[in-house]
Order: sequence, then C-alpha cells, then structure tokens
Amino acid sequence: MEMAEHGDVGSGLTLTPLQEKALEAVLVQLAAKSSAALALLSTRTGHYISSRGTRRDVDTAALASLVAADLAASQQITDLVDAAETRTMILREGERFTMLIAEAGPSLVLLVVATREVPLGWIRMLVQGASQRMAEITRPAPGRPMPAPAAMIPGGEFADLVGRAIDDLWTE
Repeated sequence: MEMAEHGDVGSGLTLTPLQEKALEAVLVQLAAKSSAALALLSTRTGHYISSRGTRRDVDTAALASLVAADLAASQQITDLVDAAETRTMILREGERFTMLIAEAGPSLVLLVVATREVPLGWIRMLVQGASQRMAEITRPAPGRPMPAPAAMIPGGEFADLVGRAIDDLWTE
C-alpha cells in the first residue's frame, strides 16, 4: 500500500516529502524483518498515513482510527491508575496473531500484526526500534515548535470540535 497523499495529516503534524520517504522506509523494513501480516502507521488523531504487509483485505482508514482510539483509551487507563509511562506499547495475543500498538513519538501510532510463529521478543524489539526511529524522523527542527498537544491527542481541541458538531446535530 502506498503512503497517503498529504502534507498536513490532520493532527497538527506536517510531514515533508523527505520525512514521508524516511517513514515509509522504516515501515517497509519493519514489515520485511517481522514478516508482518500488517504494519500500519497513523496519526494520534486516527488519520491513516501508510501500511505494509501481506494482508490487503483491511479497511486501513477505519483501522487507523481504531488504533489511535485504542492507544488514547489505554493512556487514559494508565492515568487513572497512576501508572505513568514514558512510552506506551500495547500487546494483544490471539490464537493466530500477535498485535502490538506503539507510540512513535508525540504524533504517530504504529500497529504491527504478526503471526504467532514470530517470536514475541523479536517483534517487540523491532517495533520499539521502528517507533523510536519514526519519532526521530518527525522530531521538529530546532527553533520549530511542536504542534499543540490538544491538536494531537483525542480529548483536546479535536474532541471539543467533534462534541460541538454532535451537539449541533441535535439542535438543528
């Protein structure tokens, strides 16, 4: 699958063509090394960026939204139980697949789905390395500010806009 066409991916994050190529290279390498059925990159607000892997039957736009929501929900649970983390990685193991969701810096979310035949430690190590490289690729240049956190994390300005839009549906 190809990289989505965008400059501003809707999360306050603007990617240059060079950053897009670098992110794509990391995703391609991750999918190859992990034998991933699916490696998907999205923004924290659920906008699809790119995916690789052997599975082609997935609605990547819907999956990107669900992955971002899953990460946001897990972070809220972490906050509620006072288990502060510097880096989040979510693991799900099924009968046939292992799924990892990881933060890739403050703006991106990475999902990797691999068969259970791939050792968990190996896939975890690959996902950690890839997410760190992606975070470095999207780190703003010195003197260039980070996007406002409210623009990147559901529950901020984005959630307020959605809430108002839903309220408007009922008042019309």
